[in-house]
Amino acid sequence: MAAKTLTELVGESQPGGPGPSHRWCGRLAELLVVDGTAVTFRVDGSELLWASNETGTRLDDAQYTLGQGPALDAARDGGPYLLPDLERASTTRWPLFGAEALALGVRAVFVLPLRLGAARIGALVCHRCDAGPLSQRSLDDALAVSDALAVFLLSGARRDTETFGPEIETMDLHRAEVHQATGMLSAQLRISLPTALARLRGHAYASGRPITDVARDVLDRRLRLPDS
Repeated sequence: MAAKTLTELVGESQPGGPGPSHRWCGRLAELLVVDGTAVTFRVDGSELLWASNETGTRLDDAQYTLGQGPALDAARDGGPYLLPDLERASTTRWPLFGAEALALGVRAVFVLPLRLGAARIGALVCHRCDAGPLSQRSLDDALAVSDALAVFLLSGARRDTETFGPEIETMDLHRAEVHQATGMLSAQLRISLPTALARLRGHAYASGRPITDVARDVLDRRLRLPDS
């Protein structure tokens, strides 16, 4: 049964196939014996494409807000990060991430990069609410899926530019409102886009709210951040 599920998941994520989805991530979580999975895409930082549940979404939002975490590093440097017990993990590399993840009820995180040759495309993020390592079978299956995801996402890339094709550009991106709110703040406060994004991140962290909720308040004019 596990082999059949793996074949189906990999097949659906082949170029020209239906592609991954939130439901696909749920099936993958069951296969890997984890509590949730998510797929991120590396473009102008990090964008969440699909997640199996709300915890996976909030875990990714936390890393984006903090600007640190294993998913960001895996997508950037191309290395895996297997953290079977966040309570015992070192806080040197990501001093704020562990506490945020534990507050969400996450005890273990396993992140594999999505890469093809020198191209680093994103990350496959798996989480568990209980501490403990991935089995070798689960790790092997996750590696097979991550390879298929890399090919699927890279197949949307336009060879002549650094932008991506319709398969990716038309996706309902999780943080579209964050990008819109960043532009709005930049114009309102007459600051650069990176500074505007830092303001959004800072407010989200200080208020303990998801950055997507803060961005929505800015766009709906329910929240106006101070000039300084």
